[in-house]
Amino acid sequence: MSGHPPKPGSLQISSALVDGAVRVSLQGELDLASAPRMEDHFAAIDAQAPARVVVDLDGLEFIDSSGLRMLLLADARAREHGYEFVLLAGCESVQRVFEMTGALDILRFES
Repeated sequence: MSGHPPKPGSLQISSALVDGAVRVSLQGELDLASAPRMEDHFAAIDAQAPARVVVDLDGLEFIDSSGLRMLLLADARAREHGYEFVLLAGCESVQRVFEMTGALDILRFES
């Protein structure tokens, strides 16, 4: 990451491959505008054939239904390609989206 805060309404995505696991860090807003970029990012991760993908939501300030849908699709894609998909919790308002939609029962979170 560049160290600069993201512009309002934007999403910064960074990832690193360490010991067969890809760690993806998100900063900003995962919404209708940024979800397609995130989906492209996950398609590129599939090509790396990781054993595990960890998505850190700590820098996420906002997520809407499009962002949630993208994460659910990424989880399904991981199962299809045979790798583990894990999320690290975000701020309270981001986590509330997962709670209110029942996505906590579908997606796997680690602390």
